[in-house]
Amino acid sequence: MTHGRTPIPPEGRDDVSAFDSDFDPVEVRPRHDGWTPDKQVAFVEALAECGCVDHACGRVGMSASSAYALRRRVDAQSFRVAWDAALDYAVRRLSDAAFSRALNGVVRPVFYQGEQIGERRYYDERLTMFLLRYRDPVRYGAWLDGMEHQRHPDGAALTLSQAIDRVAQDGWADAFGVERDAHDPIATAHHLTEREVADARNQAMDREAEREKRAVLDGIDAIIAEVAEQKGKGQASGEGARGGT
Repeated sequence: MTHGRTPIPPEGRDDVSAFDSDFDPVEVRPRHDGWTPDKQVAFVEALAECGCVDHACGRVGMSASSAYALRRRVDAQSFRVAWDAALDYAVRRLSDAAFSRALNGVVRPVFYQGEQIGERRYYDERLTMFLLRYRDPVRYGAWLDGMEHQRHPDGAALTLSQAIDRVAQDGWADAFGVERDAHDPIATAHHLTEREVADARNQAMDREAEREKRAVLDGIDAIIAEVAEQKGKGQASGEGARGGT
């Protein structure tokens, strides 16, 4: 490994500013058509942007087979780690694209007698449900009936409120030319306290006990009504028999 690589000029790189591609390129013999350190870095950045090995290799003028061969080398650990990190980052772009299709739909042409007469926007409900189950399993998960969760019902609203407050704080700091405050990560889930969980369970148990008690009382009332009805029929038949004698 070498720590003295020549950095790629900014204009020669793809703009993947949020992705950190700083890694130690694999040492290779200098060749104009080989995996130079610059090409390794450019490949990883391209892979983070497009998520496709073939396309990333095409951008740096290398073949996918040579990229996999380099990845298999014993001394290519940093290259493998950067490769995997790039794919993990690229998944975010795929997720964004899927969300866009779920929200905005996909435009499909409408043809009549061989000519396009319009367009129709198609929404994939299965994709929508998949994303909902993945992003919000508490509300939309298929296992909802069998799971016990302790997520605060206002958790999303609390998170949004904190995020908006921080945006406002940063905006005012920039406006007055002062340094922004360092923010701790915002909790993405606000859980109920142990007391709230215990109270909720007790209330659920009380409601269940009340339902069972009501069911028993309804059963007793039904039995009493049936006995009274049978008794009334017996008395009516007895009086009818006496009246006929």
